[in-house]
Amino acid sequence: MSDSIIDWELAIRLAGNSRKSAEEMLMQLMKELPHELVKIKSDYAIFDFIALKRRLHSLHGALCYCGAPRFKNAVAELEQAIIHKQFQLLSSLLAQFEFEANQLINQIISLA
Repeated sequence: MSDSIIDWELAIRLAGNSRKSAEEMLMQLMKELPHELVKIKSDYAIFDFIALKRRLHSLHGALCYCGAPRFKNAVAELEQAIIHKQFQLLSSLLAQFEFEANQLINQIISLA
């Protein structure tokens, strides 16, 4: 697994070998991500694990096309903890998820 916030080689390959398309996909993700973060934190706060799992699954799917391995891994770990009812892990995994989301947002902002 890459330590990079954005794995450009992967992002470009996933975007049909187009750097421009890869950047556009990341920009679209960045536009939606702050809104999704609010919804995910809200779902967690009210213990709506069904909605939380659904949102994380959708986000995980979107990340399969973006080349953001650290954030994708954070989303997958959080999703798996919910699936396996490892609720004691959620607080720390959510903190890591939020950290990685903010790192990714900041990295994408620096592209503009």
